[in-house]
Amino acid sequence: MRILMLLGMILADQAWAAQVYKCREADGRIAYSQQACPLGSQRIEMNAQPFSVVEQDERDRAATQRYRRDLADWLGKREKAQQKAEAAAERERREARKKWLAERERCRRLGDKQRALSEQMRQAASRKAADRVQMRLARVEDQMQDRACHLYKED
Repeated sequence: MRILMLLGMILADQAWAAQVYKCREADGRIAYSQQACPLGSQRIEMNAQPFSVVEQDERDRAATQRYRRDLADWLGKREKAQQKAEAAAERERREARKKWLAERERCRRLGDKQRALSEQMRQAASRKAADRVQMRLARVEDQMQDRACHLYKED
């Protein structure tokens, strides 16, 4: 019985001390196993990192600081990019609003011209004068239609 227990302890000790192999296979994939790398694959050394933060050496602390600095730089760049995008979108909105207001003003002037020509047509003394005013009125109405002035009407 003691021999069996001793044999069990030896085997358990061997199981706890199992080796882990990291291999790059022929197709480029990385595989982990408890057995040596098969033929046609390349063994990759695994660097064991300490489990405790206290055990970090100066190189690890420098790498951690560099990572934090790089992360802060990246976050700063991302924030600047977002601010630039927001500023560009605001400029675009202002330009679109400016164009809309200018087009509305053109349509308002065309509407005033249309009303004045309609009044002139009613007051025209001769048929020839009425025809000229009607031609001008038709051009103004065409311009209003081309500019889609019905979209800018104020109710």
